[in-house]
Amino acid sequence: MRAVRWLLNFLLVLLTLTLLLTGILFLLGNPQPVVLDLLVVAWQPSAALGQWLLAFLLCGIAIGLLAGLALSGAFRLRRQRR
Repeated sequence: MRAVRWLLNFLLVLLTLTLLLTGILFLLGNPQPVVLDLLVVAWQPSAALGQWLLAFLLCGIAIGLLAGLALSGAFRLRRQRR
């Protein structure tokens, strides 16, 4: 049982390092500056394409995690009431 826990922790660290390395390589491979047109305000932020895409990806992951936690909490409450 202890070996399985160690293996899962090792795989989690390996996955995290792989995603970090992939993100860094993605940022280095897409240095072209891109302006984000917000259509509502005159302020137009400019950053590298890789930064925009990774920022939107991280925001989507965070929103998905929060929505999943909220839904699982709602299902648990509903199950406990029965």
